[in-house]
Amino acid sequence: MNTIRSSSLLLGAVSLALLGACGDSAAKVTQTAAAKVPHEVCTDQIVTRPKAVKDKDRVLGTLAGAVVGGVVGHEVGGKGTSQDVATVGGAAAGGYAGNRIQKSVQKNATEQSTERVCRMVYD
Repeated sequence: MNTIRSSSLLLGAVSLALLGACGDSAAKVTQTAAAKVPHEVCTDQIVTRPKAVKDKDRVLGTLAGAVVGGVVGHEVGGKGTSQDVATVGGAAAGGYAGNRIQKSVQKNATEQSTERVCRMVYD
């Protein structure tokens, strides 16, 4: 009978230890799940984007360059036919240069705006 009593005490102690361990891990799971509550955090950020191109064919730059090039060619060309050739050549070169300059300006043009950016955070 002593052996049965000792076995019962030992079995009871083991059962209590297992129940205590189960209760402890359940508390940890509940605590961990409760800590991971999602919430949204929003901030205002400055966003830089390429500016919309109004003159995609770069007509204004080409025309302005052609006029300036034509005037310079006319002044440099001398008299007669050479002046006419210099005017046309200056207009062509100026038109090409004006087109390339406007392309470069349009490529580098940006605009900034402030936007609200939100993200989910888990604590």
